[in-house]
Amino acid sequence: MRRTHSTAPSAETKAKPVRERLLDSAEECLQQFGPQKTSMEDVARVAGMSRATVYRYFENRDALLLGVASRQASALATESLAYLAQFDDISDWLVEGLLYTLREIPQRPVFASLVTSLDSRAASKLLLGSSGMIEIGVNVLRPMFAIAKEQGVLREDLDLDLLIEWLLRVLWTYLNAPSQVVADEDGMRRLFKMMLLPAVLRDGTGPIA
Repeated sequence: MRRTHSTAPSAETKAKPVRERLLDSAEECLQQFGPQKTSMEDVARVAGMSRATVYRYFENRDALLLGVASRQASALATESLAYLAQFDDISDWLVEGLLYTLREIPQRPVFASLVTSLDSRAASKLLLGSSGMIEIGVNVLRPMFAIAKEQGVLREDLDLDLLIEWLLRVLWTYLNAPSQVVADEDGMRRLFKMMLLPAVLRDGTGPIA
């Protein structure tokens, strides 16, 4: 028997742009059914719209899931920037930013389901292959990288887009396959300092211990 959803959209919901209403409905479906079982029909029904309307804004299910992931990532990026305002060193910015993200994603059921519940091929296509996700990461790091570049502490050959793609892959790996060697956050902090900072900073410009 097909799932039903009888709650009518509120006036506040109806006042939102259609795309945002569809993303809200998709998040509700993802939380209830999970990524594998959420369909375009589910989202249309929850939003109180036709399936044709959903396809008008999102060409397929992958595009809809990516829209949800991008919105969740943007919200997380905004919050991470506020958190990272307490640090003024590029080393802390990078390491503590990664640790913050690893802590926060599991606390967000919808985002976590997209990162950890999809098979590796689907997740790679959705998250790691998205230029939108790369752009969000670049926007988060750009302000601090501009300061670090002025200070002359960055490697001259550093490519920010490539770095973000690599960091996304690192995050995805540790979220889906937690380390059996590093047991706690302090251990992860030491690991990121050892492996990440030499790839980003000029020799001798950052703390590794």
